[in-house]
Amino acid sequence: MRWAALSLLLSSVLVSSGAAGASKAQSAPPSPDVLILVLSGIGPFDEVSINYASEIPKKEALKDVDALVRETSWPVRDVKVSTAASSTPGAKPTTSSVFRTPPLVNSRDGTLLLEPFISVLRRFPSIQVNYLVASRFEFRGLKEFENRWVKIDLKQTGNSYLYTVRVKGEGFRRLALPLSQPKPPAEEPEGTPTGARVLVILGVAIAAAVLVYLGTARLSRRSGV
Repeated sequence: MRWAALSLLLSSVLVSSGAAGASKAQSAPPSPDVLILVLSGIGPFDEVSINYASEIPKKEALKDVDALVRETSWPVRDVKVSTAASSTPGAKPTTSSVFRTPPLVNSRDGTLLLEPFISVLRRFPSIQVNYLVASRFEFRGLKEFENRWVKIDLKQTGNSYLYTVRVKGEGFRRLALPLSQPKPPAEEPEGTPTGARVLVILGVAIAAAVLVYLGTARLSRRSGV
């Protein structure tokens, strides 16, 4: 029953996304190369689905799940891989893998795991990770991020947290992504006025000259003794 409910939910999400895309075909961004759906908060395990935009060998899909396990040590269970024909005329079949794992949502800190999926699936230029959180959750996680390797943006709609990831290059092993949004750097105080800087420089120069004079005078007195 749990798998049937998950399948219905995932299907409804995909169908609604497709309908929205059809109604806004000209303005909607292209579909991702791989979409990860995480259903959290309906039991002791989270349900995870990795949906590829095209058909891939079952062995390759299982290899990605195994790579996630190696990356995270998640005790993954009930892994299933399937390939289904699309109901859209002319569309190609797509492959999906589904599995269960202990909660990936950190309700205490309000954060969502993202990096393992990106690291394992970095061969795909476009990745989306959609967390569907059914339990109470106060989000305090990552909202946006960009470096030389990836660009990440978050779109939140109700209990849906949709990360869109553009992979600029796959030459990274780990990104060291922060779980929470880094605070912006503190604004530096305005520079010291030019006149004040001149006075400071003069003061330092005078102090240095005084020190040299005092030192020289002391040495002179000692040598004259």
